[in-house]
Amino acid sequence: MEEISLSLDYFNELKETTDYKRLKELKSIIDNKYSKEIIAFKTLESKYNDLLKYNDEKIIKEAKDRFIDSKIKLYSKEEIKEYFEIQNKLDIMLKNDFNDIKKSISLELSKSNKCK
Repeated sequence: MEEISLSLDYFNELKETTDYKRLKELKSIIDNKYSKEIIAFKTLESKYNDLLKYNDEKIIKEAKDRFIDSKIKLYSKEEIKEYFEIQNKLDIMLKNDFNDIKKSISLELSKSNKCK
């Protein structure tokens, strides 16, 4: 149970960081401001993925080109670029923190095994 409490403490601290708050804010802005673009992008992505089942290279290329254009337009929006930058930064931080935890556990286990 102590592990759950520590996990919740960690998450609560994370939620108070400037980056996390900005990420939530950007998510809301993006969802409201770019909903049409997101729907168009997801629709083109789905159509493209569906067309991959067929062997008609011309149709696949046209769908791929439309999908790529849609992705470039959507991902070039400043809020979306910032969102992914912050998300990547938080992902790296989490990965590093979890790696530190794994190292600590591993060290403690090796100490424990030496004592036996």
